[in-house]
Amino acid sequence: MSAEQMPARNIEPPLPESVPLGAGQPALTQEFDDALLRESPATQPASVVRSAPRRSRAVAAALTGGLLVAIVGVIVGLAAIAQSFDGRIYPNVSVQGLSVGNLTRSEARAVLRSHYGTFLDQPATIIDGERQWRPGLDELGIVFDFDAAIDAAYQVGRESGAVDNLRRVSDVRQNGVDVALTVTFDQAIAQQYLAQLAAEVDYPATDAALRITGTSVDIQPARPGRQILVDATLAELTEGLRQFQPTTVTLLSREIAPRLLDAPAQTARTQIQTILREPLTLWRTAESVQTLDPEAEDRQYVWSPSELARLIQITRVAQPDGDTLAVSLDASAIEERVRQIADETEVIGTRPRVAWNGGDLRIIRPGDPGKRVDEVLARDRIVAALFGTQRTLDLPMRATEPPVSEKNLDQLGISELVGVGLSDFTGSAEYRITNIGVGMNLLNGILIAPDEEFSFNQYIGSIDAENGFVEGYAIVQNRTQLEFGGGICQDSTTIFRAAFWSGLPITERWGHSFYISWYDKYGLGPLGDGPGLDATIFTGGPDLKFLNDTGHWLLVQASSNPKTGHAQVDLYGTSPQREVAITYEVYDRIPAIAQPVFVADADQPAGRIRQSDRARGGMTIDVWRTVTVNGVAAPRELFRTRFKPWPNIYVVNPADMGPDGRPTIEWRSPDDPSLRPTPTPDSTSVPGSSADVPPTPAPETEATPAPEAEATPAPEAEATPAPEAEATPAPETEATPTPAP
Repeated sequence: MSAEQMPARNIEPPLPESVPLGAGQPALTQEFDDALLRESPATQPASVVRSAPRRSRAVAAALTGGLLVAIVGVIVGLAAIAQSFDGRIYPNVSVQGLSVGNLTRSEARAVLRSHYGTFLDQPATIIDGERQWRPGLDELGIVFDFDAAIDAAYQVGRESGAVDNLRRVSDVRQNGVDVALTVTFDQAIAQQYLAQLAAEVDYPATDAALRITGTSVDIQPARPGRQILVDATLAELTEGLRQFQPTTVTLLSREIAPRLLDAPAQTARTQIQTILREPLTLWRTAESVQTLDPEAEDRQYVWSPSELARLIQITRVAQPDGDTLAVSLDASAIEERVRQIADETEVIGTRPRVAWNGGDLRIIRPGDPGKRVDEVLARDRIVAALFGTQRTLDLPMRATEPPVSEKNLDQLGISELVGVGLSDFTGSAEYRITNIGVGMNLLNGILIAPDEEFSFNQYIGSIDAENGFVEGYAIVQNRTQLEFGGGICQDSTTIFRAAFWSGLPITERWGHSFYISWYDKYGLGPLGDGPGLDATIFTGGPDLKFLNDTGHWLLVQASSNPKTGHAQVDLYGTSPQREVAITYEVYDRIPAIAQPVFVADADQPAGRIRQSDRARGGMTIDVWRTVTVNGVAAPRELFRTRFKPWPNIYVVNPADMGPDGRPTIEWRSPDDPSLRPTPTPDSTSVPGSSADVPPTPAPETEATPAPEAEATPAPEAEATPAPEAEATPAPETEATPTPAP
């Protein structure tokens, strides 16, 4: 029987064991017969007269009368029967095999209920393990229609006219009649009841699960589920109910297998444990970028197991025969981390050297490609290493385009002259001329990117023979000595002036420690010659720096002419249209130190004394710069230079030096006219003195990123060892054994 909703229907159970009618039943039948005889005329046959017609008529009349009498008798008998069974069921009538004859309706109902009583009280018991349920008839959708069956039994022999009822009663007497008991069974109700039990008993399958906590990987085992088979249980229940006897049914169920079992979870766990077993070490080796950056060092990056755990992804994969788990690594997260390493370790390719070429820019030396971690290849190798046994990996590198090439040369915004710096080195020694030319060649064609801070020391590089420099006299250990690069400050001074007169922010500048006449010419730009706008540099120490804040690239065109002694730096780009004006003041003049200084030097031949430096006076020079853009003047900037007084300095062999620190051999006194100090520039003869410079309309405030010592890394000469330091070969060579006056 299906568990679907079915119309109510009669169930005809098998007849129970025969119930004996008992001694009373024949008596009832005899009573029924006697009643018929009493109420009927005499039934003896009448005498037969055969001879006369009259007698025939008499016989016919007698017969007719007898018939009428018989009919009347029957009617009277039926009435008597009906009266004697009034309110009772006629004999020999049963309901569903149970005799109810001669019983009243209530007695018949009692008989039926008694017979089916156990079933009515507890029709079914449903078992599931130790649990039991005992639904009632209404919960199972079963209804016994006792009243309809009893009504039908009572109507037997009363349903038609008198004659038909007589015949019907007679037939029942002979053959009996069994009235069907109508029992309806609504399977939909029973099915609903079982479905409610299923909701209470069912439980779903639990799939296996992986959990990563820190670096621990745990498995939650799978568990089968259970589902009650409602239709199958209903079929068995229906079959038991057909007997109208209490029936016991076990809930039928099936096991629901998890989609994800323990085995694939364990496989995934093993893969994850392989990934997390130890850190991953990545190297950007110095060797991979050494051609571009000789000073590069190895860079190490260690990804700890806890960091690796955050990269793991677990994906469930549906399969016909059961799901599996796929372990992968978050490619985007790995790419992001590799990108950070690539950004940190990238070596940018070198920029080309460019010629202005009358405005038609031309690359005169191409830039070199850069080096960067190959992010895609690195990601793939990292993934392979984590799933394998390798735990140390050298990051692969790839070449990158030079930052500037023919492709974008015309997009740099280099279209006009921005500023010019001039200086003069007429009368310089050959070594100085050579070094000035080497420095200018190193500066020529440089491209300075927007917002880049130019560093003179960075672009010049090492000041040594390998870089083209020669030995010359420079100030080292407070005296003039032979060193590589003497004269390089001519270059730093010239490009400083180009940036100064372009109105560019000067972020680091140092003046010389003592006055040097080389830098007077063009020293005050449009105001003429004079000291105060020089710039000394020293490898590893004082530097010259300025900022390209024009919003476009700048091109440096640097040159020196040994024949004319002329040095020039032109800056090309997009002019910010800045007007530069200065005011100028010289003060705190200090005479030269009269007392000579003797320095012991084993390289000096014995018996001879060499003068390395001539005495000169000191002074302080303030140059105030005002930059005006679109009619608006920026706050004034102070560029202060302090020249210290300087003595005559002599170099003596230690064997010729007395205990008092003076030479034991004859030497000329500093008072000798040939040893007079170098004259100090007089303010009345300096074109750039405060007396000659017109006042500027700019506000007189010193609260600016001043190039004076207090506001920048010491623009004052005495703030640091300046070029007298001995940290590296000195780049300054203004002083010679016999400096020009």
